[in-house]
Amino acid sequence: MELHLYTAQISKYNGPDAFDITVKSGDRTFAPTWDLVQAWKSGKIDWETYAQRYRQLMLESYRQHPSAWYELLHRGIVTLLCYCRSGEHCHRYLLADFLRKLGEKEGVTVVIEGERPVAIKDEESLSGREEFLLVSEQPSLF
Repeated sequence: MELHLYTAQISKYNGPDAFDITVKSGDRTFAPTWDLVQAWKSGKIDWETYAQRYRQLMLESYRQHPSAWYELLHRGIVTLLCYCRSGEHCHRYLLADFLRKLGEKEGVTVVIEGERPVAIKDEESLSGREEFLLVSEQPSLF
């Protein structure tokens, strides 16, 4: 079994494998708390502290909701979404790494594909088909 895991900003991707992991609008099983998000945004905690606290939240989430974690790990393909821009410190990258480690324990190969490339419509296309060009991809944080 393999899980191909992508990440993206919510406003940049809405495909069938999109999975919102934000406290604002998504599955809170995988989201940070409002308090944690606000502490990071306000500068009350640094990234290392944020990552450590998010890890603790996810360990507790796994203990409380193992079936949700199992289901996510067995989707085949998923794109983790949140509001952060690509390349910024973001919990979607932390979650991707947690899923990779969990996959090792569960016998699932998690292939971290990185950020979904942003597509723009090729306005010079005369064929009548919608063609897309990849906009420069951000370097992978994985």
